Amino acid sequence: MLQIQYIPKVVSLLIILLVMAGCQRYPHSVRQVAQAPADAALVTNYTDSTITLPAGAHYKRGALHTLLYGRHYRNAWYTPVNIRVLDISTAHGGLQPLKMGGSRQTVSLRMQTKDSTEYVLRSIDKEPAGALSPRWQKSYVANIARDATSATLPYAALVLPGMAAAVGIYHTDPELVYIPHDPQLGEYLDEMGGTIVLMERRPDGKQKDNPRMGNAEKVKSTRSMLTERLSDNDTKIDARNYLRARLFDMLIGDWSRHEDNWRWAELEPTDDAYTYRPVPRDRDNVFYKLHDAPIPWLTHILKFKPHFRTYRKRVGNLEKLNYNARHLDALILSELSQQDWIEIADSVKTALADQVIESSFRKMPDTIYSLTAEPIIEKLKVRRDNVKEIAKDYYSILAKDALIVGSDKHERFIVKVLNKNEVQVQVYKTNKDEEVKRLLFERTFNARQTKNIILYGLDGKDHFVLEGDADPEITISIWGGEGEDTYTAESKKKSNRIFINDSTYGNNYKAGDRARVKHNDNLRAKDFTGAGFLLHFYLD
Repeated sequence: MLQIQYIPKVVSLLIILLVMAGCQRYPHSVRQVAQAPADAALVTNYTDSTITLPAGAHYKRGALHTLLYGRHYRNAWYTPVNIRVLDISTAHGGLQPLKMGGSRQTVSLRMQTKDSTEYVLRSIDKEPAGALSPRWQKSYVANIARDATSATLPYAALVLPGMAAAVGIYHTDPELVYIPHDPQLGEYLDEMGGTIVLMERRPDGKQKDNPRMGNAEKVKSTRSMLTERLSDNDTKIDARNYLRARLFDMLIGDWSRHEDNWRWAELEPTDDAYTYRPVPRDRDNVFYKLHDAPIPWLTHILKFKPHFRTYRKRVGNLEKLNYNARHLDALILSELSQQDWIEIADSVKTALADQVIESSFRKMPDTIYSLTAEPIIEKLKVRRDNVKEIAKDYYSILAKDALIVGSDKHERFIVKVLNKNEVQVQVYKTNKDEEVKRLLFERTFNARQTKNIILYGLDGKDHFVLEGDADPEITISIWGGEGEDTYTAESKKKSNRIFINDSTYGNNYKAGDRARVKHNDNLRAKDFTGAGFLLHFYLD
């Protein structure tokens, strides 16, 4: 074992080697062919044309650099593959460039067909240094940030649609194409000409003719969906389908499931309620391979970006893996019991048969399949076989703090302490006269799994009813939020684990000593209204 007194010397040596390995910086562009061929302007038809190129020749580095920073998927990046050339004038009936898009790392171009269907062309190579300040973008740090892209498998997104369809979740269907230096790109020629991209139908707006997104009338952003969900109790989220999607995320090792990496299909209303079903997008970080060399290992030991997870047979720390998804998971999955999780995990396991997995990986170029597929498939099958244990483990993490959120409309929350170990929570939609319209939420929590139940009424005229005599082992915290709320209790027995948090304005407290009331006229924004709670997802 390395003695503590030698660690600074080892670190210093690594830093010296780092500088030596990185003395030669490479000019970086997400375009594979920066200069247009001399006859590019004369070519008017790319039908049936192909080109053979590597996705990122610059990721082929020297022996010392590779030793220090890792092999990652460098061979997949610098190995040439045969790619179809995009014929802008004929693809999908003809495409018209609209606007540039993408994050600070991915360069993308939105294009539109004659019937206004939108496609997005996302660069397969990335520019992570775009997140740095202009000064740092020319530094050695930028060079290392760019090089870290080699930890991603450039063609991974191609293998996912078949498995997603088998699991029963919505998905995009990306196609690998090369954008030529075509004058039809107009003002975007210099930015996108000569780029290998993933082309897919944009998961947004009207998708009535697209079964991969539920033939939805509308597909919305997470912010738009949450605004609807938190402002109106006539909207709900398909929690069971979301769990299928999240278990699939964990099986493929996708650690980047933040709010912007989802879109939401708005399905036709049933019982006067709209249902939202998830559409995962931006699968850039699946099957990640980072910690295979001293420098990446050092960042792991120092807990820098701990949610960056190398893909292994064992999932590892689920809380860190799912860090970016923590807010959505807590909101959406609280209605599902442990039995629900087990049933859905069993279903996902059955759906991902060996044949489904193996045939899905054949969607990669043949040379890349030969280089990379076998070890990934082996790890994925092990994860699939253990998906029930993965589900149980992550359920136990989320179950500790159960989050139950109302809306800016009127609800009745019935919190029934069945015995000291069990608490049942029911939430009903009501009108302004407190007439019950329909059940929105129902679940019984057990103290062996759950330590805290947290209820948010948000805006509206809400009524919180405390039932049962037992003193619960679970702590129950109620945040009434905006609106004139009422708190009642059928028992006079005092509990030290039931808390009511609300202002002194306009609320009716009839809970006696059953709950401890904490008056607060300066509530946090996320405890106040739907719009305020939305900040919980983007600012916490």
